[in-house]
Amino acid sequence: MKLKLVAVLFLLFISCSDDDRVIEDLALEGEWILSNVVCYCGFEEDIDFSLTTINFDSSRSMVTVTNESEYAFFRENGEHFYGGQANRINFSDGSVYFFETRGEQLILTYEDNPDIADDEVTFVFTR
Repeated sequence: MKLKLVAVLFLLFISCSDDDRVIEDLALEGEWILSNVVCYCGFEEDIDFSLTTINFDSSRSMVTVTNESEYAFFRENGEHFYGGQANRINFSDGSVYFFETRGEQLILTYEDNPDIADDEVTFVFTR
């Protein structure tokens, strides 16, 4: 009986490894170019979203943001550490994004605050 209990506990321990609790970010790896921002906000007609790029380095849990325009989309210029779990990315300022990759497209959706109206925003990036 003790042997069965030890075996069950061992299997339970293995199934709860660190790999199950960290962000699944290998699909994020590399450079992405902003192609669209979907929100309850207005932009000039000729806005060039492609002047914003992000580069994920999953080995360092770091994303580098480069904004070549007067606007700072997604995050300010520079390197930002990120963490998370499964398909959620969180930053030290408390912002959280859900991510989804579809081939050459990355979709980052801000986890909105239900107490704030119109704070929903989605960033669409391409390779």
